[in-house]
Amino acid sequence: MAQRNLLEKILKAGRQQFPSLFVLSFLTNLLLLVSSIYMLQVFDRVLASGSIDTLIWLTIIAVLAILSYGFLEFARRKILSRNSTWIVENLSPEILRRNVSARLKVGRSPASLGDVRDLRNFVGGDAILAFFDAPWSPVFIAIIWLMHPILGVIAVTGAVVLLTIGILNDVITRRPMAQSNAHMRQVYGDAEAFVHNADVLEGMGMTETVAQRWRQRYGEAEREGAGAVEAALILYNMSRSIRLGFQIAILGAGAALVLRAELTAGGMIAASIILARALSPVERAISAWKGFGSYRLAKAKLAHLFRITDAPADRISLEKPKGRLSARELRYLAPETQEALIKTVTFQLSPGQICAVLGPSGSGKSSLCRLLVGAWKPSFGEVRLDGADMQEWPSEERGRYVGFLPQDVDLFSGTIAENIARMGPVIDEKVLAAAQKSGAHDMILSLPEGYETQLGLYSDQLSGGQKQRIGLARALYGDPSLLVLDEPSSNLDGNGEIALQKALQLMKAAAQTVVVVTHVPSLLKQADKIAVVNAGTMIKFGDRDEILKDMIPKDRVPHQKPHAAE
Repeated sequence: MAQRNLLEKILKAGRQQFPSLFVLSFLTNLLLLVSSIYMLQVFDRVLASGSIDTLIWLTIIAVLAILSYGFLEFARRKILSRNSTWIVENLSPEILRRNVSARLKVGRSPASLGDVRDLRNFVGGDAILAFFDAPWSPVFIAIIWLMHPILGVIAVTGAVVLLTIGILNDVITRRPMAQSNAHMRQVYGDAEAFVHNADVLEGMGMTETVAQRWRQRYGEAEREGAGAVEAALILYNMSRSIRLGFQIAILGAGAALVLRAELTAGGMIAASIILARALSPVERAISAWKGFGSYRLAKAKLAHLFRITDAPADRISLEKPKGRLSARELRYLAPETQEALIKTVTFQLSPGQICAVLGPSGSGKSSLCRLLVGAWKPSFGEVRLDGADMQEWPSEERGRYVGFLPQDVDLFSGTIAENIARMGPVIDEKVLAAAQKSGAHDMILSLPEGYETQLGLYSDQLSGGQKQRIGLARALYGDPSLLVLDEPSSNLDGNGEIALQKALQLMKAAAQTVVVVTHVPSLLKQADKIAVVNAGTMIKFGDRDEILKDMIPKDRVPHQKPHAAE
């Protein structure tokens, strides 16, 4: 239950700093009255009495108060900064984990780490200070009212007008800005994808076309929110003009009251300064409203992400499985389109058996692989390893017993050794054993830095075949009971295929259960079983020789000619 409400817990823990910030805001706003009080005393007391000593002591007190204000202002900004950093550090890993879960469960994630950044920008920035300062505006207005009711009426009117502009700003800009931000985030995501496929774009002369297309989409996203931005700018500048107008009004009214002997000259100047301070938080809140809108939208998206994903549950750890794999009435529907990628699949493998999966492109072989390793949750049916449902195991524990080589191998930022160790602690003996078993050891040693060679998303120092062999070593790391290999020879040369055949022999000798998607005849020799998949349905499953015999067309079987009668 605690994990399920982690977002609320972290945000609630962050809000625990608000009482201290509220007190600091009260003190800082109180100290901001110093300049008004100083002016009031100088005009009404010092100039009237001509006392230099009074001026000196007033100046010393004012300077000390301003220094105190600077210290308290630094303190509350430091609290905000540390609080926002703490929220990001504690929330980001969970958001990353749930992003992966949502991507596999519903096809895409409704939130991202960018939303965490929006939370931080608001919680740790100047925008939230406007909201902490706003409650003290009535206090300043009350002080002005005590100085004279007419000045109080002007101050109240100014606050109401600016507050109305703030509400109007929210009504006009909230929805368009939310839509524009979502569109803009998608546009920047497309830009990252283009950079990731730079070789394809440049090799096929698509760079300029793609850049122009991206520019068009970027312009559409900008125009989508341009109206809201212009409206916000108009309202913000209007609020500034109105605030300056009310300051002139209060000076004029104060001057009239001075002429009527109902107010002192110092009171007139002080009232103008206090009004500026009273209206400033309201004006700042208008400019900060965009940040608050982003915060509110980000919080809603993160809350939605937590609703559609499950927290890891505490379960009893199971012993290492022997490798008995069974799939019963598997069916999988694409999360967004509800298209049936896998329609009917049922089979069973004993520990140590190798099953080759055959089928045309688009028949569902890769989808089946993701179901078998537990990456995807079946829409119907189940996959079990030694009788335990794949979905009942936590991902970290299941991963120790399962090795997966996808068709497209991506390696992560870190060394080759770290990639083979699945980005966990590098245990040298296990890394070397996996590399040797996959046939990648000599290839890795031939690299300039060997196992310490740094990799990453944009690393271009490895060929597709080298990446595939490192990916196979990663799948073999820790001697898992089940290995699922999706087209493991697609990028391999002759030596790589020989190494793969030897690796399959070692897997069989180690009694590891293997499911391998392949069209290479030499790899079929290692198989005990063959499964044929077509249009998401397993149409054949059985012993290798029997399936191959059934797949050979009858007209290709040589017929013996009858002996001529003697």
